[in-house]
Amino acid sequence: MTLADPRFAAELLTRTGKAVVFDDVGCLAAWLGENSIAVGSSWVANFAAPDQWLPADSAVYLRSDTLRTPMASGLVALAPGQQADSVRVLLGGTLLTWHDLLAAPHRHAPAPTS
Repeated sequence: MTLADPRFAAELLTRTGKAVVFDDVGCLAAWLGENSIAVGSSWVANFAAPDQWLPADSAVYLRSDTLRTPMASGLVALAPGQQADSVRVLLGGTLLTWHDLLAAPHRHAPAPTS
């Protein structure tokens, strides 16, 4: 998969070593809710430093209506602490944990049919 914007990327590795790449953090959470596969690890790109990957369960997630994400989840991953607080002040929204995100994952709207 080609990523349109690496600030929103996520990836999981199965226990068998297969990589599954997502262009939106919300897609990773939704996929995990819809699939029962043995996951080895899950990673998310740090929105404030996209070349830095964070373990999905250690990141903090900002949900904001001001964010235009690839699949319209309005979610970005951030390092916990001052970085997350600073970005929330700039963009508004709500900070969530990984557990919060998995409890209510983003659902994609069905693609329009012609």
